Amino acid sequence: MKNLLINFVDWYLETNEGKTANYFAEFFKSDREIFIVDLLEYAVEFAMAYGYNPFLAGKGNIIPFASRLESDLYRNDTSFAAFSKKRHNDMPQALLGKKNYLTFLHGLDTEKATAESLKKPLPRNQATNVYHYGREELRKNFAFRLITQDRYYEFLYFPVSVLKKLFYYHDRRAFFNNWIDRQIDNIAVYTGQSDKLLFKDVNTLDINDDGSVLINGKFRLHTPVAGKDAKEEISTNTLQNIVIDHVVPFGKVLFEWKEQLPALQVIHNVLENINNGRISNNEDLKNAGNYLVSNVEFNSRELDNLEEDLNMILSEIQLQLMDRYENLYKKKF
Repeated sequence: MKNLLINFVDWYLETNEGKTANYFAEFFKSDREIFIVDLLEYAVEFAMAYGYNPFLAGKGNIIPFASRLESDLYRNDTSFAAFSKKRHNDMPQALLGKKNYLTFLHGLDTEKATAESLKKPLPRNQATNVYHYGREELRKNFAFRLITQDRYYEFLYFPVSVLKKLFYYHDRRAFFNNWIDRQIDNIAVYTGQSDKLLFKDVNTLDINDDGSVLINGKFRLHTPVAGKDAKEEISTNTLQNIVIDHVVPFGKVLFEWKEQLPALQVIHNVLENINNGRISNNEDLKNAGNYLVSNVEFNSRELDNLEEDLNMILSEIQLQLMDRYENLYKKKF
């Protein structure tokens, strides 16, 4: 099976955008990553309705796959049809439909080799590696993800970007960096149905042009399958489709332990008082957070308590690498 999502995105941006509806600029702010994330959401909704991912097609099976997809796509009595109607007047159906994704699929089937090319020998021993990541490059990437995952739960905020600034401001950079590193070191990296490594044992990650992902040059990276007690090989063309997932949803962990996190509750209260109300977006958090760091005094004991709260959270969370599509699909269960 090959995941065709990135191939479709590249095809769409090269051949369709601006020639039909200008979806990319109008609805996705001309941002390729936003486009990919929304298409992943469409795939999840489609899979919920029909039981298969529209972007996973078997090699040599394009035409029957496209026919099945077209038959399902234009049904009006499904949850996907209802979802599509609510998203910019059927844009999900349009992007997966006859002028876009279905055209792309049929184009794959018509790519025929010429007689002359068939007479040439197949190239041997060609390197298939497209992207190579060492441990430290991965660590920096994962650290950036973790320090930008601010949460705005009504019962308790987890403003990790503000916490970083606060610890850095009070010369407690070493604690915060170590706290992030310990999370990263213990990320579960699956290399089979039951086999796994921890990130601290990972030296390299290679993404090949066939979509396979190799860990330490020999193990195929696997992902948990949403809604099932199973793992399958990841197929992707980009590191951005390999996400850090909380085995138990972070919001659930925070809710269960909120009474044992008094220092974090103080941060929550201060931010709401500065903002004069609930914080629900990045701009509000940035403004209130900057004011908190620069103008609100915290003594050593209060900062010690905050460290204790973060260590308690660390002791309760479990992280794993997961395919982005499966991660989105997981939220449906």
